[in-house]
Amino acid sequence: MKIALDLMGADQPPGVLLEGVYRYARDHRDEDELFILVSKGEIVRDSSSVTVVQCDEVVHQEDEPTVVLKKRNSSMCKGLEMVADGTVEGLISFGNTGALVIGGVAYVKRLEAHIRPAICIAMPSVQGSTWVLVDAGANADVDPADLLDFAAFGCAYYKSLEGHLPESVAILNVGKEKHKGSKLIQEAAQLMADMPEFTGFVEPDQLLLPAVNVVVTWGLLGNVFLKTAEGVLDVVKQTLKGVSQKGIKEKVGLGLVKGSLDQSFKKFDYRTYGVSPILGLKGNVLKGHGKSDPEAVYNALHTGKLLMERNTIGSVKEELVRWREKRSSRS
Repeated sequence: MKIALDLMGADQPPGVLLEGVYRYARDHRDEDELFILVSKGEIVRDSSSVTVVQCDEVVHQEDEPTVVLKKRNSSMCKGLEMVADGTVEGLISFGNTGALVIGGVAYVKRLEAHIRPAICIAMPSVQGSTWVLVDAGANADVDPADLLDFAAFGCAYYKSLEGHLPESVAILNVGKEKHKGSKLIQEAAQLMADMPEFTGFVEPDQLLLPAVNVVVTWGLLGNVFLKTAEGVLDVVKQTLKGVSQKGIKEKVGLGLVKGSLDQSFKKFDYRTYGVSPILGLKGNVLKGHGKSDPEAVYNALHTGKLLMERNTIGSVKEELVRWREKRSSRS
């Protein structure tokens, strides 16, 4: 399989990300061909399964997302064009999220003329099982029909990861009661009401248990939830670190449970999957975490290849038909 990686514009320097690429290339030498997109002057090692594509421009994290439409010689644009023309099966980028979404729409194109692409994220839970959040940051404004499409995206992604469709889908809301929520949420719930998987609403404090398999929201709320969850985890870690520094008794006590704590925290490590698909596009465009280290890059390639092999885009098309048919029967 041919996969392109945009290594520019991430929080980490390209050299750090390259270590993950080389590890993956070594372990999958006879399976995949990797195309790494970097700026001219970046130092790369020779490898029979890694092709270097040098680019003149970079889409930086601090750039306005629309700059991707102007920087046609950037690593991000080159990668998107490779997906669009069929040179590679997919692109993984660790750069500017907004630019990647806009660039995906401009170069790879939408599955349908008016569909809104959305970022799907596989999330961990206390129990160790996986659930899917969609949209995690692509759309600040949506309408009810968009949320129905996002439910279809989430089901397709869950199926690619777990091998079967989800048993439960819910809309993120301030309460479980049917009368709660904005007009947008209420109307979206009406559109989904006849789907057997739809269970109504779910509250934020229930997500990590988990309460349902697929959680539907829009980019603004989804991204706020993600950053809040990451912040809370950091606070917990810093609090435990502070306790361990209070004295020998505290240090010994935490030392006794350190192994268990490390295992628990590992469940919530974004590096487990390493990548999130932007669904609703005609090609495979995937977003890696900007803070990715070599392990995250390795797992991003592993998960990205899995999604391509299992034809997640084909599943999206099927799920859109299924969810829309139920909607039309209610109208």
